[in-house]
Amino acid sequence: MGRRLLALTGVLIFLSLVLVLIHVFTSKSLQIEIDPPADSISLRGMPWPVHVQGRYLVRPGNYRLVARRAGYHPLEREIQVGTQASQTLAFSLLKLPGYLDITSAPERGVYIQIDNTSFGSAPIQRLQLEAGTYVLQATADRYLPYTTQLVIEGKHKQQDLQIQLQPGWAEVSIDSRPPHAEAWLDGARQGQTPLRLELMAGEHRLDLQHPDYLPYTVDFLVVAGQPLVLPLAQLQVGTAHVRIASIPPGARVTIAGLDKGQTPLSLALAPNTEHHITLTKPGYRPSHQILEIEPGQQKTLTMHLETMLGTVIVQATPEDAEVLVEGKTAGAGRLRLELPSAPQRLEVRKPGYLSHTQTITPLMDTPQVIAVTLKPAAARNRQDLPARITTHQGETLIRLDGGTFSMGAPRREQGRRTNETQHSVALQRPFYMAVREVTNAQFSAFMPSHHSGSYRGHDLSAPDLPVVNLTWADAVRYCNWLSEREGLEPVYEEKNGTWVAKTPLPAGYRLPTESEWEWAARWRPDGTLAKYAWGHGYPPVEVTVNYADHAASGLLEDIIDGYDDGFAVAAPVGSFRPNPLGLFDLDGNVAEWCHDYHSIYPALSEKTYVDPSGPTTGTKHVIRGASWMRSTLSSTRLSYRDQDNNRHVDVGFRIARYLD
Repeated sequence: MGRRLLALTGVLIFLSLVLVLIHVFTSKSLQIEIDPPADSISLRGMPWPVHVQGRYLVRPGNYRLVARRAGYHPLEREIQVGTQASQTLAFSLLKLPGYLDITSAPERGVYIQIDNTSFGSAPIQRLQLEAGTYVLQATADRYLPYTTQLVIEGKHKQQDLQIQLQPGWAEVSIDSRPPHAEAWLDGARQGQTPLRLELMAGEHRLDLQHPDYLPYTVDFLVVAGQPLVLPLAQLQVGTAHVRIASIPPGARVTIAGLDKGQTPLSLALAPNTEHHITLTKPGYRPSHQILEIEPGQQKTLTMHLETMLGTVIVQATPEDAEVLVEGKTAGAGRLRLELPSAPQRLEVRKPGYLSHTQTITPLMDTPQVIAVTLKPAAARNRQDLPARITTHQGETLIRLDGGTFSMGAPRREQGRRTNETQHSVALQRPFYMAVREVTNAQFSAFMPSHHSGSYRGHDLSAPDLPVVNLTWADAVRYCNWLSEREGLEPVYEEKNGTWVAKTPLPAGYRLPTESEWEWAARWRPDGTLAKYAWGHGYPPVEVTVNYADHAASGLLEDIIDGYDDGFAVAAPVGSFRPNPLGLFDLDGNVAEWCHDYHSIYPALSEKTYVDPSGPTTGTKHVIRGASWMRSTLSSTRLSYRDQDNNRHVDVGFRIARYLD
């Protein structure tokens, strides 16, 4: 029995060794790599894996792998062993999440975002985050944004983050002299000066308002965390504004003896001061008033003028001849009229007779007798036309009989431009041209709202300066207004929003045609045509007219060296001697609008243009003459031409007309 047991045991051992040897020689070598190295590894399956010196001997098939390491998620995988003799499988362990506590200064109102995901406001406790790198952003009202890179270690470790936000504001001190000015910051009222405010970083605008002073505005920059004391705001005493009107309008306004223009007009006056205002108008008694106005106040003053009447007895022959005063019918034949004691235009007319026109000034205490005998219109000639006429505004026009001349410039003339083609012009119809340019005072009677403005601090709106900053349309509307006031047919009419001239030209007031302007500017008694207003050579050797000169050297880049006419900008009309025809400032002072549309006459044409008034259509109008802004050899020539329709600080106009 003992021998049998011993024999059976030997057989079992032998069979076991055979099985082991079969397993060893038929198994595959498996290398398992874990990163980071595991604290424990378990590989289970059948047949049972054999672990030998860091490798496993396993038969092909399915096995379950379990790896563990402190601080990491357990690794559990179903793996498959293939038939290759040697195999390697690699795995990585993932860290357990970490925990983050967030506190902030300020303690409340700080909003947290991590990788653009909002987590509410601090403080935050035990915020679970997977291990890794994050971008944390913290924001709070009135603080600068905070951004940092956050590294979470994971492995259930606790981390703490303290966020210290920097103020996004600075303390700004504001004061004024005098104090108690209302302060507005970026359009929001803040109270009265002095003030100490916390303002956010960036650009700001401060406006101070005080009822007795001019508004004060300043822009400033606030840097976060840097206190700022603004310079003391020195408030300036505010001017007061008054609008002076009169009934009737057009009265001359003087304050403390100084001429301020014609009513209606608006003026800035020193506050808290008595101003002695006097209104005068021919034919009316002077009106006086004392005005005191508070700082910043705007006031309208309307003054009524009392009419001064005079008696005029008109004795017209033929007795049925029509009598007109200021263009309005007063009756016929023999009349006794009570008229304002002011210069007025009296006209007597009848079909088939030559009209009679004269200016009268009725006298308060002495009746005037005006006897007029009309002549038949059969043989009127140029000598019948008066040498000069006067508008109801007092503008003097002289008669010019014209002639035939060569308009433009020779092709080889130095400074000539391509639009100055020479052509023959015959001015056969006598015309009248104003001796002076239209002034601001004269134009304001038509358009009280117009203001000629200024140029780099130099006023252009004084009453005796030529009116500027007006369009061609403004100029012709003034001409129509003059015509209507005197009972003449207006030359211009508005069609489809554009002002155009009637054809043929009526006898109303208009702008000079370009050919009239050039003939009047260039005519000389010896029969020659002048190249420049002063003669033929450039530059001028003596002061003749107002050009860009030494007086304007601080305003303009180009001036005539060595020339000083004493005026930096425009001069009062008639400040320089007239040309040989008696016309002032035809060249210089301001350039002038002409009647014509701009066009270029055909070169080498043998045609003579008779009384031309330009094409009937076009886009821009002619501007002639130099100005206080001109100095070059080309632009000071009398044949120089320009074109536009818009406003310019150096372009004005004068008036012209036919008498019949």
